[in-house]
Amino acid sequence: MLGTIIFNLIGAFIIIGGILFAVIWYLRHTKVEYDDGVDAMPVINKTSTQDLVLLCIRSIGAYLRQDFANQNLSEVDFNNKVAAKKRLRNAIAQATYGDPESKAIIREYIKSIITTNAELRVSEGNIEDYIPFSSPDALKPQDKFLLLLAGYQRSYGAGAMDQMFKEAGWAASMTTNITDEMVVELYDHALDYDFCNHNGITTGLLDFTYDEKLDFLSQTILQNMYGLGVPDRLFEMDIDEIDIGVSGIPSGSFQIGSFLKNAKHSFDAIWIMYHGYNVHLSVLSCGSEEELERICDNAYKYNAPHVLSEKEGYVISSMKNGSRVVVVRPKLSDKYALFVRKFDSAPSVAPEKLIVGPGSEMVRIMSEWFVRGERNIAITGQQATGKTTMLKSFIGWIENLNIRVQEIAAELNLSFTYPEKNIVALQETDTVDAQEGLNVQKKMNGAVNIIGEVANAIQASHIIQTANVASRFAMFTHHAKSSAALVNMIALNLLQIGLYKEKRDAVEISAQTLNINIHLENTDSYRHIEYIDEIIPVTDEKYYSEKLEEAGVIKPEDYTEQMHWLDARDYYTRITDRHLFEVNNLLKWNRIPGDKDPRHGFYTLEHMPSDEMLYAMRNILTTPQLKEKFDQDMLKIQEIDKQIREEYKQYIASTTPDLT
Repeated sequence: MLGTIIFNLIGAFIIIGGILFAVIWYLRHTKVEYDDGVDAMPVINKTSTQDLVLLCIRSIGAYLRQDFANQNLSEVDFNNKVAAKKRLRNAIAQATYGDPESKAIIREYIKSIITTNAELRVSEGNIEDYIPFSSPDALKPQDKFLLLLAGYQRSYGAGAMDQMFKEAGWAASMTTNITDEMVVELYDHALDYDFCNHNGITTGLLDFTYDEKLDFLSQTILQNMYGLGVPDRLFEMDIDEIDIGVSGIPSGSFQIGSFLKNAKHSFDAIWIMYHGYNVHLSVLSCGSEEELERICDNAYKYNAPHVLSEKEGYVISSMKNGSRVVVVRPKLSDKYALFVRKFDSAPSVAPEKLIVGPGSEMVRIMSEWFVRGERNIAITGQQATGKTTMLKSFIGWIENLNIRVQEIAAELNLSFTYPEKNIVALQETDTVDAQEGLNVQKKMNGAVNIIGEVANAIQASHIIQTANVASRFAMFTHHAKSSAALVNMIALNLLQIGLYKEKRDAVEISAQTLNINIHLENTDSYRHIEYIDEIIPVTDEKYYSEKLEEAGVIKPEDYTEQMHWLDARDYYTRITDRHLFEVNNLLKWNRIPGDKDPRHGFYTLEHMPSDEMLYAMRNILTTPQLKEKFDQDMLKIQEIDKQIREEYKQYIASTTPDLT
C-alpha cells in the first residue's frame, strides 16, 4: 500500500516537472513584444502582406481586450477610449456587411498599426517590399487588375470598372469575341498586353503617391480580415451582378486525377454581369476554399432570415446597400457559391436608357400611358433579360399613388431607387407568409401593388388578388415565353392551389385580369423589348345567326334549319373548347435581315390598342390636359410608325410583305 502511494507521488512529480520544463523552454525561446501594456504579441520577422494581416488581427484583438478601468485614466480619457473601442467594434461588424464608412474607419486603424509597429513598420522606403507598385513585371495579374481599378476609382468612383473596360477595349471586344454561352473571359494576357503595359503605365494611371499606396495596402489587409476578400472592391462598383464560386471544381469534394491537376477550382471563380455579358474575371481568385467559405458566411448576414448551415442549405438576404444576396452551400449545392444582385438608382433605370433603337419613342410613349392608364402589366422574359430593371423603370411613371410591394425576399429595393415616393415593401419571413403580408397591405393605404416575381402558384394567386381587390392596378415579372403562355400558366397556377376547379373559369379570370404583356429578350447579350401585347378577354361572342342579323343580312323570320345547326355547333364548341381570349400584338422589334449585330433593328406599330382599352385608359385620366396629351400621343405613335416604315421599307418588305 505504501509502495503504491510512493510510486504515484513520483509519477506526479515527473509530470509536473515536465510541464514546468516545457513552459520555461517556451518562454526562453519566444521573443515577446509589449504594446503599451497590452497583451503580449509574438513578433513576426517577415515581409509579406499576410504577415501584416496577422499583425493587425493581433493588435486590434489586443486593443479590444484592454480593460481601461485599470489604467488610472481621467474620466474624460476613459470615456474617450471606451467610445473609440465601441466605434471600432461597430465598424468591424458593419464592414463585413460591405459598409464603406466602416471600412474607412478600419483602414485608418490598420494604417496606424502598420506604420508604427517597431518590427514591421511600413514606410515610404519599404512599402514596395509588400506590393511592388513600381515594378509591373513583379506584380501578380490579380494585383495589376486591382491596381488598375483603384487608379480609375480615383476619378470615376463607382463607375471605375465601366470606364476601365471601355478604355481597355475589353467592352468593345465583347461583341466580337463572345462564346456561345455569352461568356467573356478576362485572362492574364489580356490584362498584360491589351492594357497594362501600354495605357496603364504610359498615361500615369499607375502612378500612386505614398498615401495612395498605403490606402491600397490597407485595403488589401482589410479585405482579408473583415472584408469580402479579393472581390471586396467589386462590391463598390456599378455592376449588375457579382457571382463567386460558380464555376470550377469543388475543392475537396473528389479525388482529382492527374489529368485535372491544373483545373480551376470553385474558389478561383469570380464572375460579373457587365451590361448583359457574363464576364469571368479569370485574373482574380479567392485563393482558397476556406476564404471562399468565409466570404459566403459574411456576405449574407446583414439582413439574414436564418443562419447558413448544412441543414438550411441556402439563404436569401440583402447587403447593407440593398443588394440582394443568395448564398448556397453543400449538401444542397455541390459547392459554396455567392450571388449578389446590385440595386439600381433612378437615373440608371430611366426609360430612355433602357428602351432604345429606331422607333423606341413609340414603345416609351405607349408604355408610359399603360402605367398612367392603370393597366395590369406583366413584364415577361427569361433570366438575364432585364425584367426587374424594366419594372423599376416603369415605377418612375407612377405619380401621386402609394406603392406597396410584396416579395419572397427583398430584391426590387424601390425605396433606394425612388426615395421620394410613397413606397412600403414587405417580404416573407419565417412567421409571416406572403398571404398575410397581402392582407396587411390592404390596410396600408396602397394604390398600386407590385409583385417582384411570380415564380409559383401562390404568387400567381397574389397577382389575381391584388389586381382585382384593394388596388388600382398591379405590375409583376414572369418567365412566360408568350402572352398565351402567360395567361395559361397563371390559370394553371390557380387550378393547382384549388382557387378554381374548372380550367375555363381560371383562364377567364386570368385573361380578364392581365391587360398588357411586355416581353423582353436577351439576344447575344443585347437586352431589349421584343414585343408588347394586349390581352383581350372574349366574354360575349354573338352566335352565327345573330351576327348575320346584326349585319342586316337576314331578318328573324329568315332563320333557316342550316343556321340552327350552325348555332348549335357554335354552342357546343363554346361549352367544350371556347376561345376565351385574344392576343393583340401592339409593337414588335424587327431584326434587319442578314445583319449579325442584334442592336441593328427597329420597332414597328402592328396594331393600336383596342377601343375598349383606349377608352378605359383615357377615362382614368383626371384632367382635360392629360386627356388631350393622351389623344395627341396616340396620334404621334402612328406618325412615328409611318416614318419608321418609310425608312425601313426595304427590310419590312423582305421579311413581312403584308405589313406594307
